[in-house]
This record gives sequence, structure tokens and C-alpha cells, in this order.
Amino acid sequence: MIVMNVVKPLGMVTFCLALLLLFLCACSPTTSNQTTATHACTGSSSATGATAVEDHFAKAVFHAINEARASHGLTPLSWCPALANSARHHDLAMKQAGLLSHQLDGEAELGDRETQQGVSWTWAGENIGENSDLSVNGALELHQAMMSEQPPDDGHRQNILSGDFKVVGVDVLLDQHHGLLWLTEDFAQLASA
Repeated sequence: MIVMNVVKPLGMVTFCLALLLLFLCACSPTTSNQTTATHACTGSSSATGATAVEDHFAKAVFHAINEARASHGLTPLSWCPALANSARHHDLAMKQAGLLSHQLDGEAELGDRETQQGVSWTWAGENIGENSDLSVNGALELHQAMMSEQPPDDGHRQNILSGDFKVVGVDVLLDQHHGLLWLTEDFAQLASA
């Protein structure tokens, strides 16, 4: 199953949400795919190509996600470098298009993007957002906006607090050209988990 959500606060945090639920069939992984998935989600490396500042912002959001989960009695998500790379590729695609979207023209769907990075998953989800505040506060403002959502329009919050997800990769891209901070959070439950 894939769950995707968008948040786009501008200025004083206004919300524009889209919730897409797509059901995909997950094939049973082979032993080599399980090894790849496990290896792809070990370590704490940042997304390939991210600057030290962007990595710092992404890790701040990652810690905020786990703090939110802890405050709701949930286990923390593990950092997955392969998902951070998946998120990075998506942030770069949004920057190039100048458009906040879960799938851009010519881009693979979320599940395929995660698989291309070596992640064998049974559940996948994504939160995306943009902010004109290009600081760590701008990244954390997006997180806070997601956590402040109320049912039934709380898809970002549901992804963050989902018991179905076990790993996450977060990427922040600072786009000086458009004056935007792009944020992508890619979640998964590994097929071997």
C-alpha cells in the first residue's frame, strides 16, 4: 500500500492537502532482495548530494518525527539512507519542475522510486512540503504543520504516527533559484521486517 500527502505552508502556514491511496501488490522478496533491503536501510548517511546544512535540516526533521512518535507511545522509526536518496531524487525533480507534486511527468511512482534505491517494501508512504523559509525553522514548521492536522484531513500526521512504517528517509533541498525549501519524507515497512 502507498500513502502520499502534501503540505504547502506559505507565510502564516496555510494548508493545501492531497491524499492519494494506491494499492499495489507486493511480491515476496527473494533472499538477495531481503539482503539488499536490509543493507539499504542500515547506517546514518545523508542523502547523496545533500549539503551539510541540508543534512542537518533533514536530521532535525527526523528527530522531530521520532519525538512525535514517542509522545504518542510509538517506537521510533529507523533512518534509512536508501529512502533518504529516494527523497532526494524527488526533491530534485520538484525543484527542476518548480512544482510540489508526488509524481512529476516522466518520474516513477513512489513505490518504484523506493525499489530503485534498493528498498524491498510492503508498505510505502510519502509526505512532501515546501516553505519559503529556508532555515531549519522552515523545515520544522512543515513538520509542525503536519502534526497539527485534524481528522479527516490528517494524512501527513497519520503517516508520521503509523505503526505500519518502520523506516524513514528525510531530505531537505534548499532551492535558492525558487526561494523554496523542499521537504520529502519517504516511509516504508521493509518486506523482510
